Amino acid sequence: MATTQAWLRLLSVAARRGLAVEEVLLPPAPIADLASAELMLGMKLHPDLRELYEQSAGLRRFRNHDREPSLPGFGFPSLKESVARTLRLREVAWRYWRPSWVQVFDDDYVEIFILDCSTGIVWYAWWEGDELHPVAPTLAAFFGVAAAAADRDDVRYQPDGDYFETPDGEVWEAPIKEPWTPT
Repeated sequence: MATTQAWLRLLSVAARRGLAVEEVLLPPAPIADLASAELMLGMKLHPDLRELYEQSAGLRRFRNHDREPSLPGFGFPSLKESVARTLRLREVAWRYWRPSWVQVFDDDYVEIFILDCSTGIVWYAWWEGDELHPVAPTLAAFFGVAAAAADRDDVRYQPDGDYFETPDGEVWEAPIKEPWTPT
């Protein structure tokens, strides 16, 4: 329930900031798709992740458009794409990749956000920058940081580039990549 509440708050902030949420969100993932994803991954999805996919299976990809719409601070590939990316990462990043991880979000494909299905912790990875660390204890906390920052920084959605920008027209970087340490 906390994940759904935080997700809906994030969507509300995104809509107030100019993102046509109803146009870009995919419908909820059917139960059969969730079961298929778990079968392909060889593990159960964390309850928070299932809860998220029960709200939406990701963001739509538009034809003849080289970028995907994004939420404040991150992209949300479809469930199908997340499973495919996770399976690919298991092969290419095998030294670092944990079997319980699922890539759920990204920032321009290069920087990714991972949910650990055994703990619910959200991780950030940027392989080229040699960065890998937890950023939030839960999906709800991750969404909360992004929503609060978008409101605080008074960002606006820029549909021509599919990103959020600051009032002075600069591309906005959400503060969601900072390391989180359990207390």
